Amino acid sequence: MGIEGVMTRMTLGTQVAALALLSTLALGCADTTETGEPRVRVIKNADTTAEVGGISPDKEAEVQLLLQQRDPSTLRCYQDVLDEKHDRAFKGTVMVLITIAPGGKATAVKVIGGTLNNKAVSDCLVEKIKDFEFPSVTQTGTMQYVYRFEPAY
Repeated sequence: MGIEGVMTRMTLGTQVAALALLSTLALGCADTTETGEPRVRVIKNADTTAEVGGISPDKEAEVQLLLQQRDPSTLRCYQDVLDEKHDRAFKGTVMVLITIAPGGKATAVKVIGGTLNNKAVSDCLVEKIKDFEFPSVTQTGTMQYVYRFEPAY
């Protein structure tokens, strides 16, 4: 037998030994029953109920249209600060979360993000949006709306 035969036999023998060791370790770590069968434990996720209610897509479209129509009044919040700063680099977005009750009143308005990061603009937006009369919804629900502000000049 040549050197190649010995090398193949050693390599094959090493592989078989490694597989035997791995299977022994795997079986030794597994939980087994008295008969030696592997025991399987199924973990069930907690049951969660689907959310029901909120703002329907058609009402959400109406709310977005109303917010777009009221842009001139909300734009004033940004324009007042821009007039003080006189800085063309003062631009960005403000993301608000609006909660609307069945009567069409905003019960909560909160700034949840954006790139403008100006407290005066954010506070002004929140106050203006709270005064809007929204379309009546069947159940209290929330929606996001993003304002984009940049200088007109």
